[in-house]
Amino acid sequence: MDRSAGTPFSVRGLVHILVIVALITVSGCSAIGVSSSEDEGLPSEDEAADRYATLDTVNATVTTVRTRNEKTTTIVTQKRERVHSFAYFERVISVTRAEETRPPRVGEDGFIIANGSTLVSYDPESNELHRMSFQTNDSATETTYPELLAAAKNNHPVSQPTPTPGISPLPVVPQKDESGENSSSAYRGGNVTVVYNGTETVDGRKTYRLELAPVSERISLQSQTLWLDSEYLFPIKRHTEFVANGDAYEYTVTYQNITFNPTFEPGTFQLESQEVPDSAQQIQFNTYESRAALANAASLPVPNPDIPAGFELAVASHRSTDPEVAMLRYESTSNDTHYRIGILNGTQNTTTGTPVQVGEYEARRTQTNRTVRISWSVNGTTYYLSRFPADTADDSTLLRIARSVADTT
Repeated sequence: MDRSAGTPFSVRGLVHILVIVALITVSGCSAIGVSSSEDEGLPSEDEAADRYATLDTVNATVTTVRTRNEKTTTIVTQKRERVHSFAYFERVISVTRAEETRPPRVGEDGFIIANGSTLVSYDPESNELHRMSFQTNDSATETTYPELLAAAKNNHPVSQPTPTPGISPLPVVPQKDESGENSSSAYRGGNVTVVYNGTETVDGRKTYRLELAPVSERISLQSQTLWLDSEYLFPIKRHTEFVANGDAYEYTVTYQNITFNPTFEPGTFQLESQEVPDSAQQIQFNTYESRAALANAASLPVPNPDIPAGFELAVASHRSTDPEVAMLRYESTSNDTHYRIGILNGTQNTTTGTPVQVGEYEARRTQTNRTVRISWSVNGTTYYLSRFPADTADDSTLLRIARSVADTT
């Protein structure tokens, strides 16, 4: 996994890209390469691998400038990172959000700790402790930074670093308002070409500049530039542009005041009991590899929906409290269309919209944020089914799936 993403975490809203977005290799080829004069500046693949292998930890101030649909947010984090292991290890000590309309998510005395397949975050303002676990695949392959250099030297495409470039691989904390259909974005990976574009100095360090471009139009990535530290082959700056679910994203992530291989105190990536007040509300969030596993874990009734051919389960997730929420998300294997099925403890958002009949229940149809949604409540439990992008011509399929949800819960 790409541990250098640098995207800020928030207690209530992390970017929903994790191991769900595994390597999706898209075959293809393209003429790539560098001139011989440029190529002379690059180490061999073995030498690059040796340099990268000497890096274990990183301490830095990380500035992330994110633009989504022309709206820009700047976030500065103080990070301690452990690299190399497939699992993700990081402690975010502080977060400053340079955006007037939204306060910092992790302020004084708050923190976020990633340790392997678990993430713990504490927000002193809400006094909430979120614990999140997610599945990892130890057998997954990934493109390392030395391999990117080799791709530039040898003129061959490789799988792009995963997950979404510039995005953390950690899971989202579901919003209290579960109607937010755009809280996560489908992302499709694949092969990229790599071109070496000489050296540049970033924060006083010499870097190799690599330009990545998608091989296939199916890939969400539009372009990416990586500045790899020439000593450790660690990306201390990156610029990424991609499109997901119709939204245009642009990220510039820069590491500053960076220290390579600092010594961290034991327990840096562990949560100590004294770090969290006894009064904190604890909320557990888990992801599962199958609908059946989710159904076994949740107290909510998890349906077995009739999903159209060409769709596969992308994520099954569960939040324990406030309210309890279970969610199934199915994505198309050929485009960005997805269906989301949510089950919530309580009655929410089922009184507005156009009445539609779902089996024996009267449901409501609404359309917001390019998403069409059908929802209904039964005995204190709310069900909703949504389709993105909204396609009014496909209501028959949406209703058929909704009936299967009602029939199997």
